[in-house]
Amino acid sequence: MLDFDYSAISGEDLREVAARTYYTIDGLWFLAVEEKFGFDAAFELNQVVWRKASPIIGKRILKNLDTKGKSPLRVLMQMLFADPLIYVHKPEVIELTDSKAVFRCTECPIQVARIRDGKGVYDGIPGCTMLFQAYAELVDPRITTRCNACVPNPDSPEYWCEWVFEISS
Repeated sequence: MLDFDYSAISGEDLREVAARTYYTIDGLWFLAVEEKFGFDAAFELNQVVWRKASPIIGKRILKNLDTKGKSPLRVLMQMLFADPLIYVHKPEVIELTDSKAVFRCTECPIQVARIRDGKGVYDGIPGCTMLFQAYAELVDPRITTRCNACVPNPDSPEYWCEWVFEISS
């Protein structure tokens, strides 16, 4: 039996490969449904999948984080940065207090691929809201999620989307 050296690929590289592999499968699935049944059906089914997947993914991430003594918004930001799917969006936290967090994605591989393939961008707000709200509810149901800007975002070429998370005391 071959003994494989798992350190042959760095954790960071493995995270990148895993995230991009997932997006490849997800994107090809979406395109196959879009080609056979049209964009609206693909978008609707994608929402169904993400509505179910978001809490599952969030729970997996949350159970592996050290959250002791951290405010809910700090835990939420930790979750978002730990998620390999968000990792490829090159996230940034613009503001972080115990009552407010402002989160941006400076890249969007999904939209870039659609533009590259001549498909045009689509509204990212429903899917991202679903994912971010699911994560927020897992951390603390008092956290609200609001989109400040999302694809397409002609006013801010330095980022694709910006989200505000707030929690009342």
